[in-house]
Amino acid sequence: MYTFLTWLTQTLASSAVVIIAFLATRSTAFGERLFSYHLDQKIAALRHAHEEKIEGLRTQLAHLQDRGRRANELEFDALTKVWQSFVDAWLKTQQAIVEYMSFPNLNALSENDLTIFLQSAELSAAQQNQVLRAEDKNNIYSTILRLRQLNLSATAIYDGRQLLRTNGVFIPATIAYAFRDAFTKLSGAQVERYIEFQHGRSIGYKSSLAVLDTDGTGMIADLEVLVRTTIRRDEQQATHD
Repeated sequence: MYTFLTWLTQTLASSAVVIIAFLATRSTAFGERLFSYHLDQKIAALRHAHEEKIEGLRTQLAHLQDRGRRANELEFDALTKVWQSFVDAWLKTQQAIVEYMSFPNLNALSENDLTIFLQSAELSAAQQNQVLRAEDKNNIYSTILRLRQLNLSATAIYDGRQLLRTNGVFIPATIAYAFRDAFTKLSGAQVERYIEFQHGRSIGYKSSLAVLDTDGTGMIADLEVLVRTTIRRDEQQATHD
């Protein structure tokens, strides 16, 4: 009986050790799986948060690139329009200052030929009658042309300034100020020439010719350099984009 009890005790003790070892092993494995599960959850949450931040940054970058591209397009369009407007005003003011005119001797033409010529010259009916009734037809015709050129110059300068006012916000401030100063000089030359037309040649008449730099090496050449530099910069940026 003692031997049986001893055997039973030893057997139970061995079984208990085996069971405890098994439970410990299972517990450790469960703990590892539980820890691994929570770790995976944390990693997944962090990955999701990072992906959301990365996607947000990508969206902001795409938005900034789109705004930059649109800003470049607006700048290019505005700069092109302002440049074309200035060249038009510069040429018309140059014509008004230089007063280059070429026409036949109207005093020597017959009335019929004179009428045909005046109609081709795009004069109004009142201006045509004014020339036809004039004793010195050449003088009155040249006076009408001079006034027309001055008016065309004034209109072109005004239109250019208006265009700069509305589109200047899209171009670099340095260029906008340069164009503003250039239009001011053109306006001064045109006003000086108009005063000379109305009241006789002024003392400062030569200054208007200096402003126009008819050889194209002064004011308009400087503006051309600014415009070319800006356009080439935009083209290089567009290529890199």
